[in-house]
Amino acid sequence: MRKFNVLYFAAFICAAAPFAAAQTTPSGIPISELEQFVNEYAAEHIGTRTAGASIAAIKDGEIVFNRTYGYAIQDKVEVGPDTVFEWGSGTKLLVWTSVMQLAEQGRINLNADIRTYLPENFLRKLKYETPITMYNLMHHNAGWEDRMIDLFYANPNSVPNIEKSLLAWEPAQIYRPGEITAYSNFGTTIAGYIVERITGQQFYEYVWENIFIPLGMTNTSVHPLQADNPSAGERRAQIMGHFPGRGKPVPFPMERIYIGMYPAGSAIGTAEDVIRFLSALMPAEGETSVLFRDNETLNTMLSTSFSLMEGFPGFAHGFVENFYAVRTVGHGGNTAAFSSLFTFYPEERFGLVVLTNQAQETALCYLLTKEIFGEYEPQNASGEFADARKFSGTFYMARKAENGFSKLLSSLAIFPVKAIDENTIDIGGAIFIQVSPNIFKNTGGFEFLDIVNLIAIEEKEGKAVRASVVLFDLLPASAGRLITLTSSMIAILLCVLYVLAGLIIIIAGSIKNKKKGVPSNKMKKLNVALYSGMAAAVINNLILIARTVCFSTYASLTVHFVINIIYMIAVPLCIGIMIAKWKEEPSKGSKVFNIFTMALAFIFAVLLLAWEFWK
Repeated sequence: MRKFNVLYFAAFICAAAPFAAAQTTPSGIPISELEQFVNEYAAEHIGTRTAGASIAAIKDGEIVFNRTYGYAIQDKVEVGPDTVFEWGSGTKLLVWTSVMQLAEQGRINLNADIRTYLPENFLRKLKYETPITMYNLMHHNAGWEDRMIDLFYANPNSVPNIEKSLLAWEPAQIYRPGEITAYSNFGTTIAGYIVERITGQQFYEYVWENIFIPLGMTNTSVHPLQADNPSAGERRAQIMGHFPGRGKPVPFPMERIYIGMYPAGSAIGTAEDVIRFLSALMPAEGETSVLFRDNETLNTMLSTSFSLMEGFPGFAHGFVENFYAVRTVGHGGNTAAFSSLFTFYPEERFGLVVLTNQAQETALCYLLTKEIFGEYEPQNASGEFADARKFSGTFYMARKAENGFSKLLSSLAIFPVKAIDENTIDIGGAIFIQVSPNIFKNTGGFEFLDIVNLIAIEEKEGKAVRASVVLFDLLPASAGRLITLTSSMIAILLCVLYVLAGLIIIIAGSIKNKKKGVPSNKMKKLNVALYSGMAAAVINNLILIARTVCFSTYASLTVHFVINIIYMIAVPLCIGIMIAKWKEEPSKGSKVFNIFTMALAFIFAVLLLAWEFWK
């Protein structure tokens, strides 16, 4: 009898152990203590690094935590459970779920060339014959350059439909498909457009019919103007985005922005609705997800479909993997003034949603998520560790604009990599320690890189050929690239300083000559004309950059390109005339001034030409 009791007790303990273990977050926080933990964590950051937030967690199909913090509108409106937030790129999960639904029905082949689903000659700027597949879109390695214009719109009346948005400015293909990862909103929108082409429905109509309605997501909208859910649009007007300020978030100066390629990032909604979506991706054993006919499709979707190297996270059919104490899938998102992160651990049916009305927010979206899902520790760190000292250098983002004036802005996104010792590297101030061969773990040091947990460095013949942060690669910058960028920045600075100094010189010279009664000659007039043109061109391009940052449309920027073209044509003509009349300038001082004006005006014209500030 005693023996039976002992065995019975042992069997009970063994059966209860998984249940007990399951009542914690992956990092070990008891579910019963999760609310207190998040409350205390949020209290450290709300009002300083973060304006407002809505945070919710799910375990085994039940919401175990759902709280809101901070303000929707500073000092006026607090965040509430019905407050809607912008998802940003979390919207992409709706695209990949839609694609997998159609793949399950046999209507999309993930390995087929996407051109079979598009109108003839729809993609006009492909450089390579290599087919682009749906997998390339899911893995962000179709090879397109990034685009910075006509993605966001300040005026809702300017927002086109998906097809017109894609045709407005097709990015050039700069990498061979499958070779380089460069995060692409264009690629995801192409996938959304393919859903439209196959189903004959607008993308937002398809999402409502096949995702939102089945899941009861009545507080969510994916249409850029909320035409699919006016109630959500009304509530969007009751929250304001913010960006970081000195010790306190600052309200975003614009009421809101709109996204033309909306499948890539236009959804808005409540945290509870996102939880409904995550719950459907983690059905109980024996139950079939309402989103699919068979859980095998769901399991396939959440399985790894691409990774740079073994032991490093990658993509799960468009869902982004991350390694904490456990492997998770999900997606983060950023718009002009909102940030979000959706993370879930399917094996234990645990998920976390963080929505904030704060631009580039990391404290809650990423650091809190890491606290809840736990620190990454490699399971099998076997193999020879790389010598980190050979990875020192400067890297640039593969996700960049390669054509048009915005390529200058993209080129400024460079990351200095400095080896501290054979296992430690410093990337822009963030310290990464090698935890398995060629894989480095972020230990902190630079807030911007809080979004990066791990980085992998691929090497060939003892040299780094790229570093991956999953969503995009970093490529080593050649000496020529760095020299070109540095010399351009110096030249631009000299031109701007000369414009400021030249004004003083011209005014002072005019006053001096007037007092002495010295008449103005043709050379002086040509010099003033050339200087004035240069000053106008500098101001024109400062306005161009400012308007670009404020989400002006490409068409509205045409006037600035025309001014630059006129300047680039006028400068050599004016310089030619000045050289022809060189002997008419008797003053040595004026000749020196003329030389400076001609040289810098010409350099600025060359810079505008080389950096394509004419398109």
